[in-house]
Amino acid sequence: MSSFAKTTVLSLTLLAGAAFAAHAQTGSVAALPPGTTAAPPAATAPVGPSAAYPGPNPGAGFYPAEKQTQGVVPSDKYVGPSPGAGFYPTEQQTQPVQPSPVYPGPRPN
Repeated sequence: MSSFAKTTVLSLTLLAGAAFAAHAQTGSVAALPPGTTAAPPAATAPVGPSAAYPGPNPGAGFYPAEKQTQGVVPSDKYVGPSPGAGFYPTEQQTQPVQPSPVYPGPRPN
């Protein structure tokens, strides 16, 4: 689908959605004739000052200071090899190098 066709389809879809939303709002209270009176709002109790929060004050929790109960004990000596001292043997040739056999495939250019 070309870019122009996609844009056209999306634009028409958006336009149809806006028309549907406008049609859905025509049955609202705003569409009533001006002579009708709306119901009075429900009576509410007056709002007084709220009681104190029953919990701790925000940010004033119990945060005890942490104390060290034991001294720091150093770790045991590492049992493995020393870092960087791995096993790196030197390679030695055990037999003379044999020349490759003749290549049986097509000749190179």
